[in-house]
Amino acid sequence: MSVTKLRRFLSGENERTGHAYESADPRLAEGNQTTQSVRRTLASQMAKSRRNGAWFRLSSMERGILSLALRLKVTFESAQLAKALVSVLKRLADLGDAVYSQLLAGTRLAWSFSEAAVSWGNQSASLWRSDRSYALFLGRFVAGVKGYR
Repeated sequence: MSVTKLRRFLSGENERTGHAYESADPRLAEGNQTTQSVRRTLASQMAKSRRNGAWFRLSSMERGILSLALRLKVTFESAQLAKALVSVLKRLADLGDAVYSQLLAGTRLAWSFSEAAVSWGNQSASLWRSDRSYALFLGRFVAGVKGYR
């Protein structure tokens, strides 16, 4: 189940089939099957994030939210729990994305290079700090250098 499907489910925006015996609440109609689907999604995202290292870049509170959602027998009906889970899953997706991590590394380097160049008298170097393409170039360059042995 994707983050979008999870958000749609938890907000109660599922499509109804129109059966006469269908419950008015779509969360009750799907019951345990959907809860298990959400648990499988959380568990798989947690496993993927541990493999790629993104899990350890989350705060302890964010890791605790995901861990408790899997350990406790909850039915994922709370809007606050849904928002918390979706925000943590979005953050995991961002942290696990290679381009995002390259951009973060490149931005740190761009700031360092910019500070050095400004201290040497190049005042226009302060613009390097907000240049996303320069930061992405630096991040990809560093990632390529780390992979080269």
